Amino acid sequence: MDTMVKLVHELLDTTEVPTACLQRINEVLLKDFQLSLGGYLILYPKEVEIFYVNRKGRHPFIDTNMHCMMDPKTNAEIWAMQSGRLGRVYMHRKGLGGMDICLSDSTDYALCCTIKAAEVNGTECWSQLKVRNAVLDAICIHEGLPINLETRVKLMERLNQPCAVTLLSPREQPLQGEVYHLHRRSLRRRDKNASLPLRSFMDIWNKNFQMGNVQRVNLYMAAHPDENVLDVLRRNQFRYIPAEIKARYKLDRKVKLYE
Repeated sequence: MDTMVKLVHELLDTTEVPTACLQRINEVLLKDFQLSLGGYLILYPKEVEIFYVNRKGRHPFIDTNMHCMMDPKTNAEIWAMQSGRLGRVYMHRKGLGGMDICLSDSTDYALCCTIKAAEVNGTECWSQLKVRNAVLDAICIHEGLPINLETRVKLMERLNQPCAVTLLSPREQPLQGEVYHLHRRSLRRRDKNASLPLRSFMDIWNKNFQMGNVQRVNLYMAAHPDENVLDVLRRNQFRYIPAEIKARYKLDRKVKLYE
């Protein structure tokens, strides 16, 4: 946990726009950490999206899309769930449903990562709602509770308590590889921070990850500029060369992917 705390404190001390610090926190969360509970729940994040509010920082930063900033009637209540709860989860009280891991160790600032996709007990979940439900259902099964809406609501209230159980822990085997960053999407408010590239993932060739093939190739090539784009297409079993790829990488229009 010391690595994450150090990164968070570097974020608090930065005097610049904190995009790079926030991306680094996403990277370390994806590579080095897991969420676990007893011996019956283990979650490996596969896609995360970070949110941050700090009025008192050396570089104040306010993300108006964070749940604790969206409704004066509930802001204080949700602030208590998104701040000062390092390693605990915030079960969404706004929006379409989901789960955040809280990374704030003080009530002076709020910092959370939404788990957009994850492997939960060996099963891949490719939406934040599915991730949340998989976690709740695992607890239900372990505790012998019925899996229904009423039970899930009660569990979410329990996990949102100030002294709820801590779920964040280091992975036994950290991941290696590239982390990719995308602009956030489907946000309610279009403030100046809404378009920052603070949605991060690693498994770029996973077909369950909703992304067009051309965008996958472009992101991969930007991170690996020395590779041959044709080799990348072949290695990932493309059946043809998309026209956009031919144009972007100046490929001869007669070139063939396979002989």
